[in-house]
Amino acid sequence: MSTDRINLALCTDNNFIYPTLTAIDSVLKNDPGRCFSVFIITAGLSDKSKIIIKNFSSKKQEQADIKILTTEQNILSDCPIKQGDHVSVSAYLRILLPSIIPSNIKKILYLDGDILCISSLQDFYDIDISQESCAAVRDERNNAEEIFTRLGYASENGYFNSGVILVNLDWWRKNDVQDKALKFISENPDKCIWHDQDALNYVLNGTIVWADFRYNLTQGFLFDKPKLEIDEKYKNCINSAIKNPCLIHYCAAYKPWHVECNSPLKKLWRMQYKNTFKKNCRLTFKNKGSAKIKWCLKFVLNALHIKKYADFRKSLIKEI
Repeated sequence: MSTDRINLALCTDNNFIYPTLTAIDSVLKNDPGRCFSVFIITAGLSDKSKIIIKNFSSKKQEQADIKILTTEQNILSDCPIKQGDHVSVSAYLRILLPSIIPSNIKKILYLDGDILCISSLQDFYDIDISQESCAAVRDERNNAEEIFTRLGYASENGYFNSGVILVNLDWWRKNDVQDKALKFISENPDKCIWHDQDALNYVLNGTIVWADFRYNLTQGFLFDKPKLEIDEKYKNCINSAIKNPCLIHYCAAYKPWHVECNSPLKKLWRMQYKNTFKKNCRLTFKNKGSAKIKWCLKFVLNALHIKKYADFRKSLIKEI
């Protein structure tokens, strides 16, 4: 096993423990010859969650040194979460990487907890970011003019998805990324429609190394969207990533552990969950009450070809 360690960071709360550990396990599985330093960042966990992480860590200790790093949630008191958002305040924790990760670590790969790794990420981790802030993948909205008008920077600088970021921690520390991002959020809460992602794009624009789409294959790319807000010149790269993904990002509101999930790749995640925890994933409805009834009615009408709904649109690939 190689002595060169890969540094990995994920943020979580009590509601996202199992997905986060599933993501970590999928990474370890696909780089069996590498050792990892894994940092699970949180604003606080229950004793039950800590025990789950401890039990998982004990089984992976030969390959991964897994640590829980806890920060005070009041640091994020100005970070907006609106009613109906499918993220929690934990989404903003990645902004704190420069201060919460030990100062001797110069580079780290940040992953969202709703990501599945299905091949080695070594080539991605080895991207040279020594002179730049990070490496990231263009978001599905990379060419949406509304974003650049709202955030106030040049559209030619692009817009990345913050679910996967290879971070140059030295650069972030030297350029006060944490303070600048938190200040932007505090002063412009209405501009942060996409939460930390908007703030980080504002602060880091023009300093990004653009990575292949296979390293953050988000769910929107798997469906035929007539108004996908990304330039046609990226189409071949996206199609190639669909055929050969490395990191699959289930970033829609409905996750693979939800009954309502329509990702054609949901079974891959459920298989990994079963391998990680030695049991099937218990699917639950995300929708509750009248919203659940409405979804079920739409499901039936769509299945009977009475009416089509976007929730059940066909994907560009076969379901796996």
